[in-house]
Amino acid sequence: MKTLHSNLTIWLLAATLSGTSLAACAQATTGTTAAAAPADPAKSTLLQPMQQMVTKLKKLQATGDPDFDYALQAKVHTQGGLDLMKQEVQAGKDTSLKKMAQTLMAAAQNDVTMLDGTMKQIKPTRPNQAFTQQQSRNIEAINLKLQQTGSSDKLTGDIDKNFAALLLDQRQDAIDMANTYLQYGKNSTLRTYAEQMIAKAKQEMDQIKALPK
Repeated sequence: MKTLHSNLTIWLLAATLSGTSLAACAQATTGTTAAAAPADPAKSTLLQPMQQMVTKLKKLQATGDPDFDYALQAKVHTQGGLDLMKQEVQAGKDTSLKKMAQTLMAAAQNDVTMLDGTMKQIKPTRPNQAFTQQQSRNIEAINLKLQQTGSSDKLTGDIDKNFAALLLDQRQDAIDMANTYLQYGKNSTLRTYAEQMIAKAKQEMDQIKALPK
């Protein structure tokens, strides 16, 4: 009887361990499958340049000088938009959006060159904490909005619709950053750029909204 009880205990223990191992294997298999699931290229190819852009913006070391900091921030932000447009030109299907992206790419490249040259002529000398704090809030808002976009159903399997949605957000973000700069900035070249950019961005947003859905 004692031997039978011992054998039964051993059998139950073995069954329990076996069940635990099977559960662990099932969990591991499920986890591997989920991780291996490919991301929708209609979303990932467009989100990536935006995510890289906001990462660079957050890593910038602010000098506190509105002119220098805005030139650098605008350059990084414009480059992100340029990379977004490249993806639409390469993978988009809508002729109107692809043509628009090509036109905007040329303008964005000119802006990057101008901002880079202007920034090299500026020596940070006027730390302004109010500007730094407000612009930091703008950048954090960009980051949060992008996170929400990536985790929500805002983006679909249609790369053109995704491009339009992300470009609208990118242009509004550019307007917000420029408006903040105009409250504190003094550099005449940058102020002209910011004012003209706001006007162009609003026109581009209207143009996107007017396209057939």
